[in-house]
Amino acid sequence: MNKNINKTIGIIGGVGPQASQYLYGKIMYLAQQKYGAKNNDDFPKIVLYSIPVPDFIADKKNIPQAMEMFKEVISDFNKIRVDYICIASNTVHLLLPKLTKITKIPFISMIEAVVAKVKKDQRKKVGILGSPMTKKVGLYRKPLAQQGIKTVYPKDKEEKQVEQMIRAVIAGTNNGTLKNKYISVLGNLFDQGAQAVILGCTELPLAINYEAVKHKIYNSMDILAEKLTALYYQEMTEKIYG
Repeated sequence: MNKNINKTIGIIGGVGPQASQYLYGKIMYLAQQKYGAKNNDDFPKIVLYSIPVPDFIADKKNIPQAMEMFKEVISDFNKIRVDYICIASNTVHLLLPKLTKITKIPFISMIEAVVAKVKKDQRKKVGILGSPMTKKVGLYRKPLAQQGIKTVYPKDKEEKQVEQMIRAVIAGTNNGTLKNKYISVLGNLFDQGAQAVILGCTELPLAINYEAVKHKIYNSMDILAEKLTALYYQEMTEKIYG
């Protein structure tokens, strides 16, 4: 492998912190397992900028304050050499159009990568699990619809249970009762005809063990990590999602 790769990946994290940690760890895992990293200088150069962004999982009122914090991060990235920027959060991607206007550094969109993977797998109908804001703005629904892919969502009561699960992962209070309810929500999406389910919130990969349905789950964090490492190690373009 090429140990002299002169690239830097910038990660905007903290929304939430556990998801950022997961993404970093997944990139390191892929570097080892897929690209043969063994020594320190084999691994990707990463700048993880974790910021305590105010919550806007369900409400837009904190977005202006959050946007100012993201602008500060982008300003700092502009001052150093960063080749790619990604966001370790699905919900924050609703601000991506504004963020791309304040930097020339390319953003690697988690949403685009997931949609490209779903399209490649020729799925016709998928379930979406995510934050209330993700559903409200159609973060996945709109680009999937453009590809002719139908989407199904949990019912209103179930959406509240998914939000509880997201907040529990962030707070470290993910208990058995919540897990059972969440598994039921997941099953109901399959009952509605979903061929697979997108984990459209970066806390959800940490909610339960998905081993029983692993081929029917699209882990947005894993897909982003795969794309970032492929770009870093210059894997053949046709193997990169998106």
